[in-house]
Amino acid sequence: MIYKRALIFLIIALSIKVSAEVVDRIMAIVGDEIILKSEVEQYVEHQRYTSKNDFNEKDFRKTVLDELVSNMVIYDVALKDSTIKVSDDEVQRILDSRINNIIEQVGSEEKFEKMYNTTVSDLKKLYRSDIRRSLFIDRLKNKYSQRVSVSRREVEDFYNVYKDSLPAVRSTVSLSQLVIKFSGELLQRSKSADILKELRSRILSGELTFESAAEQYSQDDATKIKGGNLGFTTRGDLVTDYERAAFNLEPGDISDPVKTSFGHHIIKLIEKSGEKINTSHILIKDSSTPDADSTALGFAVNIRDSILNKKMTFEEAVKKYSGDEKTKYTNGQIGILETDELDKKYSDIFKNAETGSITDPIKENDGYYIYKIIDKKSAHAVDIDQDYNTLKNIALDKKRRSEQKKWIDDLRKKVYIEVK
Repeated sequence: MIYKRALIFLIIALSIKVSAEVVDRIMAIVGDEIILKSEVEQYVEHQRYTSKNDFNEKDFRKTVLDELVSNMVIYDVALKDSTIKVSDDEVQRILDSRINNIIEQVGSEEKFEKMYNTTVSDLKKLYRSDIRRSLFIDRLKNKYSQRVSVSRREVEDFYNVYKDSLPAVRSTVSLSQLVIKFSGELLQRSKSADILKELRSRILSGELTFESAAEQYSQDDATKIKGGNLGFTTRGDLVTDYERAAFNLEPGDISDPVKTSFGHHIIKLIEKSGEKINTSHILIKDSSTPDADSTALGFAVNIRDSILNKKMTFEEAVKKYSGDEKTKYTNGQIGILETDELDKKYSDIFKNAETGSITDPIKENDGYYIYKIIDKKSAHAVDIDQDYNTLKNIALDKKRRSEQKKWIDDLRKKVYIEVK
């Protein structure tokens, strides 16, 4: 939600900056920098766009100008702080990301330029300095904020003063996830191997001959018409994994599925003579496997069973099989969620699940999700012992805002300020 609001603000600001109707003038001078009327109007328009109630524009403009002056003071100080660095590459990355997100919302770069009567190149030139300035400001604020801390006594005092007005703690669940995607490489490999295992079983039972199975199912067009036969090859002619499996067979044997860069094979050894072998094979390419939904479900169920039977831990399964790159390398952790804010399907599942349990696979648009319940907390009144860390964060945030105001007021006394 915060991110969406940031995009709305940038679109409104963009509209004002590229509009010929805004007559700019200097509203304030801070050190060597100026604040323009158009900068104030960005915030006024944003408030008008997002506010559900009427607001006093005159008072709001005064507040905005005062905040812009404070930010410009911080910027002036930040520029002189040798420990604060902002690179051109960093500014460019942020600029590209913000503009690209607006273009995505509008539909295309052409529509974007037509709507705002400007080019993307010109717009980036217009906003580059704004982004650079905001990074300097944020870094100096963060640098100061890190110096502020709260003691146990301060947290307790905060709790005693505000405990009757603090809202109740809502029910939460802490989760990790394992995602089996419909189009995942592991899924494709699993399906290829399953097809070949089934074919091998039918061949060994006498239901099919190897040659007829190759003609019907193999995806190697060059050999399927010959019953899968590759003829005699010398060690080193074929890919390593294929040869290793083939040389370990006895004449007449059929291998288990073998993975190579071409896909999955089952191999039949016809004849072996020294460093030469005569083999036939059936190839199923990983990228062409059908029935992704049922395969993903079966794969997910097997993984869950392995976790429950202690053949692997949930975290090991995540690292090995999960298709979600954002959480794969952090044990699948997705953090703490408020139970009542979830879709009913999920809130019902998590409310009834025990801590440490593993859910059944849950189908979503891109695959099946398996969740591990790391921790759960029921809704309750704020308690100093049970919710100490939450209270500490609230108390720390309050103290930082108070201390930051004093700090900015002190900085303002050291910088030249003229409000027009």
